[in-house]
Amino acid sequence: MLISLSRLVETPHKHLFGGHQITAIERTAYPQFKQSPTVKELAELYTPTPAEIQFINAKAHGNSSRLSLLVMLKAFQRLGYFLHPDFVPQPIIDHLRSVLKLSAKVSAIPSLRSRRRYTEAIRVYLDVKPYDNIAQQLVAQVMTVAASVKDHPADLINVAIEELVKERYELPAFSTIDRLAKNIRSITNTRLFQRVCAGLSQIEQAYLDRLILSESQESVATLNLLKSPPKSATLSHMQELQAKFNQLMSFGDAQRLLSCISIGKVKSFAAQAKALDISEFQDIKLPKRRTLLLCLLYQAQVKTRDHLVEMFLKRMQTIHNKAKIKLVELRELHLTQTRDLLGVLAEILSVSSASSDNAVLGEQVQSVLTGHCGSQLLLEQCEEITAYNSDNHLPLLWKFYAHYRKLLFGLVRSLEIRSTTQDQSLMSALTFMLEQEHRRGKYLPVGIDYPC
Repeated sequence: MLISLSRLVETPHKHLFGGHQITAIERTAYPQFKQSPTVKELAELYTPTPAEIQFINAKAHGNSSRLSLLVMLKAFQRLGYFLHPDFVPQPIIDHLRSVLKLSAKVSAIPSLRSRRRYTEAIRVYLDVKPYDNIAQQLVAQVMTVAASVKDHPADLINVAIEELVKERYELPAFSTIDRLAKNIRSITNTRLFQRVCAGLSQIEQAYLDRLILSESQESVATLNLLKSPPKSATLSHMQELQAKFNQLMSFGDAQRLLSCISIGKVKSFAAQAKALDISEFQDIKLPKRRTLLLCLLYQAQVKTRDHLVEMFLKRMQTIHNKAKIKLVELRELHLTQTRDLLGVLAEILSVSSASSDNAVLGEQVQSVLTGHCGSQLLLEQCEEITAYNSDNHLPLLWKFYAHYRKLLFGLVRSLEIRSTTQDQSLMSALTFMLEQEHRRGKYLPVGIDYPC
């Protein structure tokens, strides 16, 4: 292997590339030099082998020529393309000069004629082909395939670099490969935009076009609505989010219209759309504009549905937590009552141990009960304490659930809920629950079998 993609982590030369290209290069695996390599890196990466020393001795004559050829060789092995020795970091040149045991006065800069001759010699020595029309066609093919699933130009460039390295081609200038990546991305995306728009009905086109109308105009949804972030799981915020979800879903399932686009590109298009304002959308060609809006709408549908489910789970957890807290509070409130009942029980046990006559015992027990407001009241107190003297907080849920009941039923109805396994018992319970939404009464009819 000429170069290893896992080692392409160098820093770009600011004097070689403009500011825009520096940013683009940093996102790719395009190899560049590190300006200050460590001693270990110099030793491991730039120390020539005996075979390489033999090569330069055979192809160059004179100290300056030998150093120039060695610098070009090691630079190419590291980068995969030919870089003028002027731009090779000085620590690398100094290291190679020391390996050859040359003085600091020996120049590493060859003449133009020598550079051309050394370039050809290095290609033959490393069995590397120059970047030509065949290489460009190869790069265009792999980029076209990648562009169907990847959207960022940096990803396309990385695919091209990997293919060129594998096929032992010299890398072209970054501007060349960057320009090709952008052109292929543009062509691929234009075709996708046209394909998506061809599948839109007139109603769907009108819906998407209305998204970028000003807020004062009436529409089913707006661009700002698609971009709006979720809020906390309060009743009003849940109502707002449910209303937003209903508005978004009035378009229908946007995913079916995006089946020709990979999920990665859908996310990328949605991110692009989210960064644009209404005026910027109006400057975009219609197929691209509608596709970007459709991707943003789809992402909004997905995220809003996820937020609704998250709010539902948080609200139900809050309801249960409040019921548990209430159970603890009720236990505290009934401590006195519990002590009183235990006192009654102690009196009954006391008289029973002191009497052996059942008739007398009965009269004494009845006297104790009467002295504490009668057996009926004591029985009611026992039932009340028993109800709260356990970990069962479910009977207390209603007080905290009632306020959210209508909203939660509506939320569950708006979601497409499916079982992730073959066990359909939960789905049966959900169907049964939804059927009882408008029933009024203390008890539900027997209509569902619960698993043991």
